[in-house]
Amino acid sequence: MIDRRSLLRIDGFASYEGSSGFLRWWPKALLGLALWVAVIHWSHWVQFATVFVVCSWLHARLLPWRFSVLDDGVDLEFPFGRHVFLPKPATTVRMETVGAVAMIERRHVGYLLHDGVLFEPGQRARLQRAFDFYGYRIV
Repeated sequence: MIDRRSLLRIDGFASYEGSSGFLRWWPKALLGLALWVAVIHWSHWVQFATVFVVCSWLHARLLPWRFSVLDDGVDLEFPFGRHVFLPKPATTVRMETVGAVAMIERRHVGYLLHDGVLFEPGQRARLQRAFDFYGYRIV
């Protein structure tokens, strides 16, 4: 009998991979909107452009557009090319209605793991099965 876990570890198979096109292009659209407001010199354009740039930066730092649940951790990809790997021993997962939040020990901020923006039936159960299969700490 073949041990399924050892085969998954050998080829680096991701038990669950989520992505969202909206979360990938939205920060770029916010930067474009900031540029557009700056070019047309709308009333209070500096404040509006600054708000759009700050929202884009926060989105690009906190909301990954693609994530993979792996045997040794969670791999996150962000809109402007940033990659973050969360090792399994230091990661706690909090399951939500439409996704999950991956939290690192000793930090109060977590990374939202959403597979798309809209609700999809069964998504939460598939995501929880992936975390359970690899033995993540779920709260």
